Amino acid sequence: MSRLMALKHEIVEIAGVTLFFFFCFGVMLIMKKLLFAQYQVEVSAVSTAASALIIAKIVIVLDKTPAGKRFDARLALGASALYKTLIYLLATFLVLFLEKLFHAYREYGNLTSALEAFWLQKDWNLMAGKLLWVGLTFLIYHIYAGLDRRLGEGKLRRIVFERPNQGN
Repeated sequence: MSRLMALKHEIVEIAGVTLFFFFCFGVMLIMKKLLFAQYQVEVSAVSTAASALIIAKIVIVLDKTPAGKRFDARLALGASALYKTLIYLLATFLVLFLEKLFHAYREYGNLTSALEAFWLQKDWNLMAGKLLWVGLTFLIYHIYAGLDRRLGEGKLRRIVFERPNQGN
């Protein structure tokens, strides 16, 4: 495979995953806007887009690791999707935690103060809600990807997005 073909393949793979998470997080953004409208709380679309990019990167990287492929051939699709969802959710939590901790460290100058500030300033209910939403999107993604793999790469996408042949 030439470098150009490999690059095209990677762009298509990244674009598909990123678009899926943009869509899911866009739905979450709309729900947040609707729920917070009566309180006149502004919700940022930029953070939602950035989150979708970060999550897509995490998924693409983990899909290439042994943790992402570990039970694909040995477990039922649902069990494999649930396992992957939990692993990916843990990895996402760690990445986002480290990102927030890094920003707090830059603000406070030492790790102890940064950890204390993070711990005290965190809205744990909001965090739990976000983790539930991200977990649901991971589960949907893994079920879709697992079905696509088991049917043959691209077949599920064709079934969902292409018109059926009319036989004429």
